[in-house]
Amino acid sequence: MSVSRRRFIQSVGAGSAVLSADFISGRGHEAQAFELAAMQPPDDGGFIRIDSNENPRGPGRSAIEAIRNATTARMGRGYAPDHVMEFYTTVASIYGVERTHVIAATGSGPILDATTRAYCAMDKPLVTAAPTFTNCEQTARRMGVPVKVVPVDKSLGLDVDAMAAAAQGAGLVFFCNPNNPTGTAHGAATVEKFIRGLAASSPGTKILVDEAYIDYAHDPAVKTMAALAKELPSVIVARTFSKAHGMAGLRLGYALGQPETLRAVSNAWGLGSLGTLTAAAGTASLRDTAHMAEERAENARIRDFTLQAFRDMGFEGTNANTNCVFIDIKRPAKDFRDACAAQKVRVGRDFPPFEKSHTRITLGTMDEMKQAVAVFRKVLTASPSSRAQ
Repeated sequence: MSVSRRRFIQSVGAGSAVLSADFISGRGHEAQAFELAAMQPPDDGGFIRIDSNENPRGPGRSAIEAIRNATTARMGRGYAPDHVMEFYTTVASIYGVERTHVIAATGSGPILDATTRAYCAMDKPLVTAAPTFTNCEQTARRMGVPVKVVPVDKSLGLDVDAMAAAAQGAGLVFFCNPNNPTGTAHGAATVEKFIRGLAASSPGTKILVDEAYIDYAHDPAVKTMAALAKELPSVIVARTFSKAHGMAGLRLGYALGQPETLRAVSNAWGLGSLGTLTAAAGTASLRDTAHMAEERAENARIRDFTLQAFRDMGFEGTNANTNCVFIDIKRPAKDFRDACAAQKVRVGRDFPPFEKSHTRITLGTMDEMKQAVAVFRKVLTASPSSRAQ
């Protein structure tokens, strides 16, 4: 049955269930307000999906309301979509920069791709960590340029000294802080010292600081490097709405940096175009600091429950500043993953060089994690013979 434009607009205005759950949160595609009873959860075939770092609660009420209000007949004349400039000016005002210091994209992924393409070449390698988010590494390898992979240190934190040494003469350093999948994070003083030291010793090297998870950081020493991105031409800070803002399905991210630095990024690869609904929701979410505080607190509550459950079973995880935990399960991740999947719980993929010992588990809702922990306990306490059956 066809749906008229008027009926579509009226249906969106009457309720947010379709947009908020399936469209906005984008759960199940790594790439809700707390009133979950009003939402339509995605059909995951009965599986608990805690295998990719998305937000099971979706966006805040203000973001959903902004989408309702922006869904009008004006969208039919949307080649110059509404709310986009408002989004840019909102980001700029938060960080105290000019509009020219901000670029936006359909998620932070295109920004990572474009930055790699802009600054890496055969004589300008990429420096990255292991394990970390691999978007830049994958792009560099597709380009055929050298990649220097620096293992994390004994605490599973980024090895800043080794990365600084490897970065001499490099084109780009990818620095994910807090880091995915380990959840570890460096304080602002350490990161600033690393950046300023590298800017002095290798001024042609760019540093891409991925702050996708920084809204979840519970360590007060962890802070954004936005001020350095404004000050130094070598620094780009990337942010996304796919984590704490709960808007993976809307595809929104932005970067901060000096205008000339960002111009090279924009020219290197397509960043996509923001639409009316995405821009409106993003602007509202940035302004809704109360919701972000609630989201941070709820994530922390679930994180603490999950880590304590593993400790009770005799397994330790890192001090996670993210919406995932990285657990030393003392066995191959694949064995654990397959055993959990057999009981309809999906956990993270392999993360070399820790695929023989660690697993990454995304934090779902509290109800999901209580169910998942029961499965983890059954899997991790099974005898070797029963695991083989």
